Amino acid sequence: MATLTKTGNIGPMREQKNLPLAIPASIALNIATILMSVLLALSIFELNEFYALGDTVQYFVGGIALIPAVAALAAVILLIMKNPNGRFLSLALHFLGMMAAFIYLLHIWGIFTGFDAIADAIYDNSIWLWGLVIAYALYWFAGRLDNSKPLSSRIEMVAVGIGMLALIGLLFFGGILEATADILGKYDQLETWVVTALMVIFGIVAYGILTLGEYFGETTDQRTAWQGWLMLSPNIIGFMIFFAGPLLLSLYLSFTDSVGVKEPNFIGLDNYSQALSLQFKAQGEDDQYAQDALDAGYRVLETIKIGNKTTVIGAKDVYFWISLRNTFMFCLMLIPLATIPALLLAVVLNSKIPGMKIYRAAFFLPSVAAVVGIALIWRIALYSSSIGFINYALTEFTRFLNDTFGTSFADTEIGWLSDTRYMMFSMVLMAAWQVVGFNMVLFLAGIQGIPNDLYEAAQVDGANQLNQFRFITLPQLRPTTFFVVVTTIINGLQVFNEPFVLFRGAAFPDEVRTAVLNLYLRGFQDILFGYSSALAWMLFAIIFVVTLIQFRINREKTA
Repeated sequence: MATLTKTGNIGPMREQKNLPLAIPASIALNIATILMSVLLALSIFELNEFYALGDTVQYFVGGIALIPAVAALAAVILLIMKNPNGRFLSLALHFLGMMAAFIYLLHIWGIFTGFDAIADAIYDNSIWLWGLVIAYALYWFAGRLDNSKPLSSRIEMVAVGIGMLALIGLLFFGGILEATADILGKYDQLETWVVTALMVIFGIVAYGILTLGEYFGETTDQRTAWQGWLMLSPNIIGFMIFFAGPLLLSLYLSFTDSVGVKEPNFIGLDNYSQALSLQFKAQGEDDQYAQDALDAGYRVLETIKIGNKTTVIGAKDVYFWISLRNTFMFCLMLIPLATIPALLLAVVLNSKIPGMKIYRAAFFLPSVAAVVGIALIWRIALYSSSIGFINYALTEFTRFLNDTFGTSFADTEIGWLSDTRYMMFSMVLMAAWQVVGFNMVLFLAGIQGIPNDLYEAAQVDGANQLNQFRFITLPQLRPTTFFVVVTTIINGLQVFNEPFVLFRGAAFPDEVRTAVLNLYLRGFQDILFGYSSALAWMLFAIIFVVTLIQFRINREKTA
């Protein structure tokens, strides 16, 4: 006799069957999860101090530790009621439990602390990697042949064989046997066996629950939904642990006086007030220096002289305002240097000339290169005042002009990284060189999306190339241009690597102190974690407002 189970969702009717073993096993495992979660939370609550972060963070983390207990309790109740949601919740808990046990088992095995040894082993036996390269090349070549011919399948088999031999050789000579023996040696400890058993149990029960779709009346949409969440789970877990958690912690610290070595005190908006406080005072006749006109706690940020009157602008944190000024100047200089050349390159590379793919790859390559490596190359090979290629090229060009035309231009060595007049331009030039290739690809995609009918009609009307570019290409590229400008500004407001690497080794000059560099120095040089967290949130607010304004302007123009 078919019966309809009340689940809250309309599902197919199913016959009552014997209770599958996976359900009581899942209930028992959920009860164990409740106990472990509660014990973990209690142990957190009972700590005398929590990494110098204060009681608020301690209670918050303890509350987070209780979430699995609440979810497991709900899963137990729903499973008893034969509700499909209990199956999904149990499946998620068991999967997370299996992954947590697996990660901790890797820790016990010493995998995380052995990355250097693994890298050294691969480097010492890198010759075997050529076997993988050859195998891939053969497999690619076989795919270009006719699949109906036996030669294609034979080449694929040879490629697979070479790849397997290369991998076996890399593992064998890389010390896989010694590593395996070391891992097996960890099983002389009870902890290793317990964690391994937990991983296996969680996995088996999760698989058992996974196979009960028909029992719970699972629909196609439900199956698609949990499979999608399963595929997204690595990103979701990584986001929660490595992004959302630190983000919430920094928000809390921004309202404290945290210095990292003692329990922070809640100070409200004092950090924000410290950064934003400005004072405008007129310098009197009795004030010998501009600083004398300001109240205690303020420093001179700028002086403005209009006629005989001098106005002194003071700030409690002058570095905050200096860094904002430098950051906005960086963006204003970066936008034309990273946008206009990218657009011109896209127009040129859209034409059909020999070797076009090579040129596109060459211009795009700096965009995927490591910023730190690029900055070091620019610092040593290009910007050096004595041996840099830029100064060498300028010297040779000056000598050519003097020898050829009889001019008397002086040969001056520009201090790209030492002269305050050129420091900002040095950073912008390097950053623009790196981002031009990426913007070029965006513009190229936009140009290729413009219908050819527009150009054909313009040619019939007698429009030359310049008019076609002005009246067809540029208007059609407005959405692409907007996206390029927005992303360039956002990246510019977050500039950090360029000044940090180019000018590292000495005290950072005020001319290169950008907003992100300033909050880094405040946090890790001045050890003001609470204050630097407030600076980070204010920078986020600025980026958000600037982006919102750009979207509003673009909406009004396209309306």
